[in-house]
Amino acid sequence: MSVLTQYLPSAPPPPPVVLARGDAFFVRRVALAEGDPVEAQVMLALEGMAPFPPEQLYHGHLPAADGRSALVFAAFRRRFEAADTDAWAGAALVTPDFVPLLVLRPAGAGITLRSAEGRLTALAWAEGEDLPVALVVRAGGPEQVVGLLDELRARAGLAADGELRELSGEFVLKATGEGAFSVFDGDKPVASLPAGWTAGADVRDPEFLAGRRRAAVRDLWLWRGLLGAAAALALAAFLHLGAGGLGLLTGRRESRVKTQAPVVAQIDAAQMLANRIAELSERRLMPFEMMAVINPARPESVVFQRLVTRGLLGLEVEAQAVNPEDVGAYANALKALPYLASVQTREVRARDGVTSFVLALEFKPDVLKKGGAL
Repeated sequence: MSVLTQYLPSAPPPPPVVLARGDAFFVRRVALAEGDPVEAQVMLALEGMAPFPPEQLYHGHLPAADGRSALVFAAFRRRFEAADTDAWAGAALVTPDFVPLLVLRPAGAGITLRSAEGRLTALAWAEGEDLPVALVVRAGGPEQVVGLLDELRARAGLAADGELRELSGEFVLKATGEGAFSVFDGDKPVASLPAGWTAGADVRDPEFLAGRRRAAVRDLWLWRGLLGAAAALALAAFLHLGAGGLGLLTGRRESRVKTQAPVVAQIDAAQMLANRIAELSERRLMPFEMMAVINPARPESVVFQRLVTRGLLGLEVEAQAVNPEDVGAYANALKALPYLASVQTREVRARDGVTSFVLALEFKPDVLKKGGAL
């Protein structure tokens, strides 16, 4: 299969992830009611927080693991230029640049701080929470860090001596599978984005995202169909080659059969002759052997007059007996022999003190085999 795959078109690379500038978004953490759809609650919260209707916003949300709260972020669409949003159409995900930092939280309660590209991003965390209790993104440099931290601690109710984790690096998101994304520090993977965040993290229009998902499903099936067709063609080529090889092998065997046909014919003729000789040796008439079988039981008064074979196993004996009782005794003696299948006495006549009779005998097939060997 490795030889075949080099001729197949390679799968297209996953589309990139676009991280929109986080200072364009306002961020709030809202409570969620259990059992109600999350999307509907997020839309209701947006209508109460934003001065613009949701149709004029780029918005998204990240639900907490316990389902009791969500981090909601939104930005007015006019804050982004057309040059910024043109690249969004082909992206796998469009989300604020602070989203990758959400998986880099401190061990306990504290603040995560990152300064990059002229912006400060600070996230305040409570103990045991998987979402920040407050998040601030502000344009500025190191000179504004102290004021930003004080403001964030006041909003989150954190102590001044709490843990501060400063992040350095180029944290980006990359698609690592179908609907899966991971945080990378340059080319080094750091952590995976929770699967429950993928659907709500994208800030693009929901109708556009639904169309993208349908197109992705269609493209996936088209790609699988292409691979299936290539596999079918490879299988057909393999079967064709196999059929050609089998035909060549069959042709060679047929040629050998034709070459050896005269030798086989001679062997068949010799076998037929041997079978015929064996048949003739076993199926020939054997009257003397038959007499040798029936003679020992013959009484002295019984004299054979004439013997006639009836087929290979039949014998007809014309005899005379001086003592009439010897006729029945001889017949009974023959019937007791294990070599005879049947014994019949007929045409019994008495004249001038001599009894004439005919014995019709039928021998068993095995008695006379191989020259009458008993």
